Amino acid sequence: MSLGRFFVESLYRFTAYFILCLGVLLYYFAVPFEIEHAIVPIYAIVAFLVSIRLYYTIKKKFNKYYATQVLFILDAIVAGVALSAVHCSIEFSALIVLSLSYLKYASKILFTVSSLAFVAGILVIYLNAIFFFGFENYFAVGELKFVVYSFVCFMLCAALSVFLLKKRITDLETTKTYYQEQMNRYVQFSNQLSLYAPRQLWQAIMSGETQAKIEYKRKKMTVFFSDIQGFTELAEKLIPDDLAFVLNDYLSHMTEIAKKHEATLDKFIGDGILMFFGDPYSHGTDEDAKRCVAMAISMRQQMHILRERWKKMGFPELHIRMGISTGYCHVGNYGSDYRMSYTLIGHDVNLAARLQAAANVDEILIADSTYQRINNDFICLPKKKLSLKGVREPIQTWQVIGRYTGLESDIQQWFDYEYKGFHLLLNLKEVQHFEYERLVKILEKTIQRLKLQQSITTEDGVAKLGLEDEVIEITPKKES
Repeated sequence: MSLGRFFVESLYRFTAYFILCLGVLLYYFAVPFEIEHAIVPIYAIVAFLVSIRLYYTIKKKFNKYYATQVLFILDAIVAGVALSAVHCSIEFSALIVLSLSYLKYASKILFTVSSLAFVAGILVIYLNAIFFFGFENYFAVGELKFVVYSFVCFMLCAALSVFLLKKRITDLETTKTYYQEQMNRYVQFSNQLSLYAPRQLWQAIMSGETQAKIEYKRKKMTVFFSDIQGFTELAEKLIPDDLAFVLNDYLSHMTEIAKKHEATLDKFIGDGILMFFGDPYSHGTDEDAKRCVAMAISMRQQMHILRERWKKMGFPELHIRMGISTGYCHVGNYGSDYRMSYTLIGHDVNLAARLQAAANVDEILIADSTYQRINNDFICLPKKKLSLKGVREPIQTWQVIGRYTGLESDIQQWFDYEYKGFHLLLNLKEVQHFEYERLVKILEKTIQRLKLQQSITTEDGVAKLGLEDEVIEITPKKES
């Protein structure tokens, strides 16, 4: 309840108490004035002043809701004094009870509080009847002027109640709109800030699962590192706008693939990408390693598509190298209270970077620790042990070829084959049903052309010519 709203309700309470006092004075209008006739105005003035004090005291110690509950009991006591003064006149009593009932529902008064207010009102009626007003003429029908006054007062109170209700609804709508706008701004800002932090970390902070403070933990994780071969040389040849386009195009596709496989994106290092699996969410060490290798294969396949598109745009061919390692790392927030970075450190982070640097173009090179967790699901070829910078002993490495599909070749979804002068990249997941016929015709035409070329080519690689292809040059004879 804001200060403005409390002021309005205090004005409403003052008006109600004033009406009660006028009603009592009108009831005793034709009777000689006695001291007990002034009891109701005195009660009303004291109760009004006490209500203001009670509100601020209870609000300070508890809250505004409890203050409203207590003020309702105070209103019931004042109403009980007024009812006792008019000997519970039927018309006046009915209108006061209706007004209190409306106030109960409008202010969301608890059942226990309303019951206590009812008991307090009855008790006040009896006490005032005993000490001041007596018990004669109770529940009698009042004079016409008193009945009319009661009705007019009730209509006035009803009008004021409707006004307060509309004002409260308007205030609630205004408050709702304000908080909705603030919430929308908060969501927009948080979404913008989330672009500068790993998605999983941002979600954990927003849900309250973690806090932004300097801390770290030791976990077994799978680390992925990749970069574009020859990107430094490319940066010297392309203008900044073209270079930015190629880099953003590459990073946007790679991050989409990473998001699909639930990788935690640590950072971009120029054209390099550092990701890891296992924190803040993990599917288990083995499953994390499998997801990482599957992500690397998807990235390699996507690079075929990007490379073909970039070639058509006049950019040189670009290839990536990838390194993966699995082991214990320290992951968490590093830095200071002023600026923190969520990242990981450890031997396997460096090892993944070294493997990436040692990999050939479009090669996924993994450490033996990763191979032991994925060898039942992926085809890997052993490589010679490598002596890597920063690693004391030579380590066994493996080259990832592809996934064990367990499927016959005629129902595979991916075809990726590259040879001299030939490159087939077919993703059947992306082909629409109406496109099959056209693709079949293109492949059949390609097969026919290959067969024709084979039939007219000798073992030495020279194309044979038919009679129609021969050019006969007639040289005129020289006269002797």
